[in-house]
Amino acid sequence: MLKLSLEEFKEEIKAEMYGYEEIEEKAIVRWFETLDAFIKIKKKSSILKYKNDEVVVELKDEADLFMIVDRYLAAIVNEDLDKYYTGWTL
Repeated sequence: MLKLSLEEFKEEIKAEMYGYEEIEEKAIVRWFETLDAFIKIKKKSSILKYKNDEVVVELKDEADLFMIVDRYLAAIVNEDLDKYYTGWTL
């Protein structure tokens, strides 16, 4: 199990996203805005654990990070972002 603080998780995701030229800056900003809104309402997630004002991210392993970014990349490449964000969850 891989446990990350929210900031560590964001940095890892951001680093992965910047590795793909298909994921433009505005798409990265949108993804993080969606994540922040998701966390603000403390929406239920299989990987986010809310403890008072702290958020811990629990992943099986590093491959989960790559899967998150790869799903987003696929939505961008397939021009299917509306469907990607419909019911968005982690």
